[in-house]
Amino acid sequence: MTPAAGLVDLSSALSVLKVVLGFGLVIFIHEFGHFIVARRSGVLVEKFSIGFDFFGARLATWQRGDTTYVLGAFPLGGYVKMLGQHDLPSEEGEALDPRSFQAKSVGARTAIISAGVIANFLSAFVLCYIALLLGHHAAPASVGSVGYGALEAGLRPGDELLTVDDRSVASWNELMMIYVTQEPGSSLPVRVKRGARELDLQLKVHRNPEHPFNSPDFSSPLLARVGAVSAGTAADEGGVQPGDWLLAVDGHPVTNWGEFQRLIRHRPNRKVLLTVGRGEKPDLEQLELEVHPAARAAEGIPRYSLGWEPDNPPIIGFIEPGMPAFEAGLKVGDRVLSLGGLAVASWYGLWRTANWSLPHGEPLELVALREGEEVRVSVTLGQRPNWSIATMGVPELGIAGRRPEKLEVGSLDADGPGARAGLMEGDVVLAARGSVHMEGPESVPEPYEMVGPGFGELLALMGALAEPRVVLEVLRGERKHVFTLELPEAEDPQQMGFLGVSPLVAESLFKMGPVEALLPAVVAPFRLLEDLINGLGAMFQRRASARLISGPVGILQATYSYAEKSTGDLLNFLALLSVNLAVVNFLPIPITDGGHFVFLMYEKAKGQRMDQELEARFQWAGLVFILLIFLFATFNDVGRIFGF
Repeated sequence: MTPAAGLVDLSSALSVLKVVLGFGLVIFIHEFGHFIVARRSGVLVEKFSIGFDFFGARLATWQRGDTTYVLGAFPLGGYVKMLGQHDLPSEEGEALDPRSFQAKSVGARTAIISAGVIANFLSAFVLCYIALLLGHHAAPASVGSVGYGALEAGLRPGDELLTVDDRSVASWNELMMIYVTQEPGSSLPVRVKRGARELDLQLKVHRNPEHPFNSPDFSSPLLARVGAVSAGTAADEGGVQPGDWLLAVDGHPVTNWGEFQRLIRHRPNRKVLLTVGRGEKPDLEQLELEVHPAARAAEGIPRYSLGWEPDNPPIIGFIEPGMPAFEAGLKVGDRVLSLGGLAVASWYGLWRTANWSLPHGEPLELVALREGEEVRVSVTLGQRPNWSIATMGVPELGIAGRRPEKLEVGSLDADGPGARAGLMEGDVVLAARGSVHMEGPESVPEPYEMVGPGFGELLALMGALAEPRVVLEVLRGERKHVFTLELPEAEDPQQMGFLGVSPLVAESLFKMGPVEALLPAVVAPFRLLEDLINGLGAMFQRRASARLISGPVGILQATYSYAEKSTGDLLNFLALLSVNLAVVNFLPIPITDGGHFVFLMYEKAKGQRMDQELEARFQWAGLVFILLIFLFATFNDVGRIFGF
């Protein structure tokens, strides 16, 4: 074993130890809350277990006084067993052991039951405080790249988000916790800082049919640096390693992650010379690697054909200074007639022509109509800026269109699926429905509906369809019609290159002094609690998918990833885990602390315990429910690992 390999093994072993200790700490705090309040209330604790000791499987056990302490072999929870906790009501005149749980008042028993949740919540303050003292990493709440909706709303690369939905945000995680709980299609108020100015904007909340949650059409700053390499992909076989800086593709310099994606996308099934920097800085060691990007279906051109294009003429609504269109003298209001000798009639046609039919880096003639006269200029499809507008423009030229108020059917193929279904030019699309795979090709298809979609959003739905059929609800005149389009395979499918790498996100170190960290540490658990409650509410209202629920496998994976970063990152995640454990444990589900609390409130109101047979049925129902949730969450975890 080499010294480097030994260091890696030692680091991994240390991370595993951190995970075990951290996970155990959260469980210990919860059970210790029950334990200490029970002892102070005069209740005999017969057993205190960290980890479950099913079938007597224990790593360690010892006796101290009347209490047996256990380290269970199954580190997924723990419990405190108290004398008489599950005893039936005593016969009339029969005295209870004064040390029995049932001998205590409802108030005392409520305090004991609630103590674990309270202990977890209070510990989150301490964990957040220490994490801030040590420092933890997070992507800042700033903008790396923007999509069409964000661009049109006024968001720009480099903007720093100050508030989202009137809540202050300091990191990308805080931003996303607010974004994913919003109603898709709703307007989200944000305040951004751009230079010395602060601006108030309204962003539309986006939902990609392939994702189980809202995903914004803007991103956090991404480094042109490899974060992960998928096993068996072109990047893996070509020798690309995590941490490599991406410097050039076939000699074309890479300025950002979007530019790297564009260069690779146009090189499917061919040899590519990739220049990378290896080390903490890109210029420490430079290598040239030969890679062969695989081919996959091009984004924005689904394998199925709709048979129609939107009525959306390619009239320029936005020009970015310094880009080829600006330098060539094009103006807002110009209508593009042709590019590189190829006629275009819509923004979608212009986008397809520029992306898949014309060479990049070579002069092209662009013909535009300006106030009734033709204007001819020479442009070059250049490097891609940090914004992308899908089918609504050509970022390589620095131009974009204005979003139409409605999606209106334009040109129809006479023999296409739209015409065969009965669509007519001028129909306004109100909604689109289809059956989609939410996560990977092996998942169970789910119905999905888009209300008031744009054409780019409709294409995204087309790309996620589980079967070649889409239902369109349209407005024709003053009447609504519903048409089912049976979709054939596209006649001209385009292929894009795929390398198999993901980027590193630019992160900041959040670190404070002992006094400075006090207030943020106090606020943090309440914010985590609010985010969790909003997230659960979004799932119940179907604004977010239950597929987001993680079980023990996912939690351990996340814990390990944070442990690898730093102790501060691990403690910050454990604070989140503590708040989650507190909330989940206090849900009114029989067998949880919250369920016991409900039983105690019933006893307080009625003056006697619930009928034991009925309570036992509730307990069994609660146990079955928890087991089903456990299995569902584990299935989600395994699905995320193996991609189904």
